[in-house]
Amino acid sequence: MRRIGIIGSGKVGCSAATFLLPEADEIVLYDIVPKLPVGEALDLQNAAEALDLNVEVKGTNDISLLHGLDIVVVTAGFGRTPGMSRMDLLNRNLPIIEGIAKEYGGGRDGGTVFIIVTNPVDVLTYVFWRRSGVQRHRVAGLSGVLDSSRLKTIMRLSRGIRVSGLSSFVLGEHGENMVILRDRMREEYGLSNTDLDLVQNETVKAAAEIISMKGATVHGPGASIARMVKAVLSDSREILPASVVLNGEYGIRNVCLGVPVETGRNGFKIIQEKLSENEESMLRKAAENVSKALEHIGYGEHGL
Repeated sequence: MRRIGIIGSGKVGCSAATFLLPEADEIVLYDIVPKLPVGEALDLQNAAEALDLNVEVKGTNDISLLHGLDIVVVTAGFGRTPGMSRMDLLNRNLPIIEGIAKEYGGGRDGGTVFIIVTNPVDVLTYVFWRRSGVQRHRVAGLSGVLDSSRLKTIMRLSRGIRVSGLSSFVLGEHGENMVILRDRMREEYGLSNTDLDLVQNETVKAAAEIISMKGATVHGPGASIARMVKAVLSDSREILPASVVLNGEYGIRNVCLGVPVETGRNGFKIIQEKLSENEESMLRKAAENVSKALEHIGYGEHGL
């Protein structure tokens, strides 16, 4: 049985569920809004039947029904509006993630893998890990898969280049301090420093551009969640970029940050790739920004 729980049945959660219909035996949607997850589940079940898929989709306002699943995706929380950064959401989304983490405390779900989507994702993935006590290799934030899809889009549409492999990975913070692997991209695709500066800037602003036009990013995040979930359920050991708890890897600790991870049924195993001095410096800058935010909310190295 491949059993998936999605906390938050808003647009992103339902988009992810749509992409995951062929990958699951059971999908459980949870939301605090009465009737909403039940209605969304029925709609998705109709979609599954139209496609002749053998999956059962359920909706509930009872979060206790999302225990004992293979994987739980947390999309609950407020989203960005035009002109808003991800960090601007911290104070609004912090209590939501703390409450969900409390629900999973106590080690009742030792085999469950968790993917955190709520922004600011690097900060809140760390908060979830600290509050829940879940093993660090079983928690990751959605960051690099989504950011890498945006980098790939920019390179393909504006430069006619299809990037792949590690060169396409976006590491660091899911925010202003994203890290594109500039030295690898320069070597593999012949980009100049000016080109790389433009690509970096466009990647950072990619989500804001979509938000300014349609109010939210939906299908990119949904598909990126689905790719991570599929890698877990299939135990593919695929190397993906994701935000995970660092404990000395890349010389960084006490934060969540986007790095390459091997993804499978047991969660996320950090892969230490060789980075250039410039790329390592950018990664440390991203870590400092996330660390400052954690200190601000009492989750710094000596907090709690």
